[in-house]
Amino acid sequence: MTRLDHTTKGLFRDFSRAFTKLRAEVSVTKVHRLRTTIRRIESLISYANPQPGRKQKKLLGELTALRKRAGKVRNFDVQIQLMGSIANGSTVSDRRVLAELFKARRDRQARRLTSALKKLERSGLLVRLEKVVEKSGVADTGNPQVSPLDQATSDLLDLSADVPEHQNIKPRLLHELRISLKRIRYTAELAQKSAGREQFLENLKSVQDAVGEWHDWESLVKTAEKQFGDRVNCPLLVEMRSLFAAKYSAANSAVANLFVPVTAVANKKQPGSVSSLPGAARLA
Repeated sequence: MTRLDHTTKGLFRDFSRAFTKLRAEVSVTKVHRLRTTIRRIESLISYANPQPGRKQKKLLGELTALRKRAGKVRNFDVQIQLMGSIANGSTVSDRRVLAELFKARRDRQARRLTSALKKLERSGLLVRLEKVVEKSGVADTGNPQVSPLDQATSDLLDLSADVPEHQNIKPRLLHELRISLKRIRYTAELAQKSAGREQFLENLKSVQDAVGEWHDWESLVKTAEKQFGDRVNCPLLVEMRSLFAAKYSAANSAVANLFVPVTAVANKKQPGSVSSLPGAARLA
């Protein structure tokens, strides 16, 4: 059994478990597991099948829709958790109002997720997914000349061209980077274990965490502004905006720390494969 074949079997097993258990209980951990597993499967299929057929495209569309549906539940789980990190005593009553709002909205989204899962079960999603995943795990799929780590390194180098130097990154670009870095990370995870692979993943994970926290606080602040925006100097909004500004600064610093060395490699890029780039092994 190849490394990729072993990985695909594990991904399908994780997805099947989360898919089955969520129909009984829409818990925080199971929703998160479903979403991250779907993203890993999307990266696997994209790497192994650069030009998917009609059935694969349809399946990917169903998985993406399910991930987004689960994401609506996940967003409220995260916002409820963030509310607990605000210790300002003067914000207690407002936090209680938001917590009740989030719970009601989460319950509604959880019901919709359960309905979507049942519908996909009736359509035979698990059987169809297993077949596609198994094909993706067969040796020599995709481009045999480009390993997952080389592909991830190449994608990161390409992404660096969009990142401005010596200035804050606009929120819209931060959102795009957040999504792209997830895809690159999950592609790299398909590679054989090595010191280079682990370093690459560690670097991406730290940036993902920083940008992800910024995104979570952005969502929370927007909701709070809709609820309390008509109140001048609302203590909860003041506190949230301060924390949000700090998360924005941290996200910018993390991205800069990642892409400064990546840009240096890109500037030295020579014709040839990714693996032959000066410094690519150190980056990976």
